[in-house]
Amino acid sequence: MLKRWMMLLLAALMCVFSQAFAQEIIIEDVQTRMGENAVVYPQLNGMTDQNIQQKINDDIVTESGVTNHMVSLFTLTGQQTLNVTYDAYLNENVFSVVISAKGKLPKVRDGHSYTALTYDLETGERLRLDQIFSDVDAAVALMETKAIETLSEELNGYLEYSELTPLPVDSFTVNEDGITFWYPAEQFSLVSGWSGACQFWYEELEGLLIDDRQPLTAAEQKEAIEQSVSSGMLPHVPVRMGQNMQEITDAYRLLRTPDAFPGGRYFLMEDPAFRSVLVISDSLQADYANSVVEGIQLRRGGLQGLMIGRTAQPEWRAILGEPAESLVMTENMAFDYGLCEGTFDRYHYGEYELRLYADAEGILYAIQLCK
Repeated sequence: MLKRWMMLLLAALMCVFSQAFAQEIIIEDVQTRMGENAVVYPQLNGMTDQNIQQKINDDIVTESGVTNHMVSLFTLTGQQTLNVTYDAYLNENVFSVVISAKGKLPKVRDGHSYTALTYDLETGERLRLDQIFSDVDAAVALMETKAIETLSEELNGYLEYSELTPLPVDSFTVNEDGITFWYPAEQFSLVSGWSGACQFWYEELEGLLIDDRQPLTAAEQKEAIEQSVSSGMLPHVPVRMGQNMQEITDAYRLLRTPDAFPGGRYFLMEDPAFRSVLVISDSLQADYANSVVEGIQLRRGGLQGLMIGRTAQPEWRAILGEPAESLVMTENMAFDYGLCEGTFDRYHYGEYELRLYADAEGILYAIQLCK
């Protein structure tokens, strides 16, 4: 029973809005708009068991505070704003949604909050972490360590609320990429005014998941890597090569001023999908309107079984073959590019290049897709 859950959670199914499944379940928007302000929340329709459907729909309304948001919407004055939106994932047995409310909140004139809800469609009950992890305590401990290691270095010292632990274990969503924990604003919030969140891709949690996945063969790994790089995208990262940078910063919110390196800039976004993911563009434009994505760099997770922090250079060469070129990352180069001393291998697939960076011990440190 437990193993069945992760098979469902990890299935490569698309996030859907109003997409049918075996029961023809759909997600319907319930929305009220007043000018540029709106309250939008989801309700399920089409479930075979109407009692379970009603149970889930009622819980969404109750837990997300929709009634209070509606009151706020109708009582906005002056420059006050309110926008309640959501992002959802649905497969045959799981419905997961995070509802975002920004603007005039109960008892707050201008704030932001997340409500994260994940349901077992068979029972209508909330999904629990012990249905995802074989050892919840070990998983939480690992994720809290990763959160501190990767997010602390990006947080500004003047943030009023920046407590990354404890992880908000009762506030999570799942999708085909991983699991995301959504913090209350009073624990962790960003300079932009948005509450914080922390996402973990499933491969980062290997060994702790209730999962029957079979590892790819070397031939399957090579083919999957070639396909991914040739497509101009990396798994889990919602941007593509050549995409306009202004479009990306508008959608995912720039965390801070981009860091410059010789010939380009590193962009780091607030959205949890971009934890330890750098988007690379040129350094020619003062703004981003005319800049495009010229690279994507991963510093967590992996690429089709090549795992950052675990895979050694001889292992990836055994899978991908000898690189087109292997270069030394000197101390000065490492400083200029914000990387480790070591080496990096270059592979070419289609129009794009894959760079695999090894640290001084020969272990994969970063993965980069570039022109």
